[in-house]
Amino acid sequence: MDAAGPSRGTGCSLCERLSYVVEWGELWTLALNLNQNLPGRCVLVLNRHSVDVRDLGPEEWVDLRAWIRRTASALDALLVPDGYNYAFLMNWDAHVHLHVVPRYAGSRELAGHTFSDPHFGGLFGTESVALPPEAMEELRSAIRACLPGPTS
Repeated sequence: MDAAGPSRGTGCSLCERLSYVVEWGELWTLALNLNQNLPGRCVLVLNRHSVDVRDLGPEEWVDLRAWIRRTASALDALLVPDGYNYAFLMNWDAHVHLHVVPRYAGSRELAGHTFSDPHFGGLFGTESVALPPEAMEELRSAIRACLPGPTS
């Protein structure tokens, strides 16, 4: 697991401790979602503390778009999803972050597990799958290896 960058003293879990970071950027950080019910679920986390998407500046929106493209490109190469959902949920963590959720019409194999997407074509489910740390590290490394060049 990775610890977050410099502590900001906000008490926010995404500011203070972020696990399974794939890549740190200047404005956004890509990390694995701890719930891997849909293989490759990631989050793009704003590097400054903010609780409202409406507070994002123009440069942050532009950089977010580049991160979305890079993330989807890596997941396309690695897991070949049939589509994506993107969601600013912020129900559990009051910090701006975007969920990147690959969707699958058929089953996928990852880390010795077979995954299915029973909600394909609708809202993604809330089932929780916690992969062992070794599998999370392997997935993180594989996504990192497939990421196209930097966002800038």
